[in-house]
Amino acid sequence: MGYAMKVIEAYLRFTDWLNAKFAWIVAFLICPMLFIMVWEIVMRYFLNSPSQWAYEISLFIFGAYIVLGGAYTYLTGGHINVDIFWGKLSPRGRAITDVFTSVFAFLYLGVLFWVSLEITINSWQIGETTMSHWKPIYYPLRTTLPVGCFLFLMQVVAQLIRNIGMAVTGREVFPVRTHIPGFSSGSAPVG
Repeated sequence: MGYAMKVIEAYLRFTDWLNAKFAWIVAFLICPMLFIMVWEIVMRYFLNSPSQWAYEISLFIFGAYIVLGGAYTYLTGGHINVDIFWGKLSPRGRAITDVFTSVFAFLYLGVLFWVSLEITINSWQIGETTMSHWKPIYYPLRTTLPVGCFLFLMQVVAQLIRNIGMAVTGREVFPVRTHIPGFSSGSAPVG
């Protein structure tokens, strides 16, 4: 295996590993969100003393959960496809189609990353808070969007490399080697 192939393989392994581990950590955000929602239900409906903060904090946590989990969802093949056309293609045909459609993913995620990064930097500079009565800081939540976009872009590059390999050779050249929960063979569906 040549040096370039080793670098590509290292990038793919690192990206898959990073997104799988990051998603594993982010999955635990459900625990504080669940606790906050139960707390709010008890306080509101049983003690007639609703909080000002529970709803907003649970929205923050859920927003971070969704944004930071996008790359992992892409890694495991969890995003939607229009199967009317794509599902009838051979694996090689799907890879070729995915190579062309990845341009849209790059454009969307690239613009979203750039704009969200500018907004996030500004948010940190001004110490942005929400407009609610208790005014929690907002910049940690803003930070999740460029981080999530960056991780997603890394995974799109990895998938593009895999799709190009499949399109050129007709076989899976770079399989996912990171163990992904929910996949018994340790490899995610490609495509």
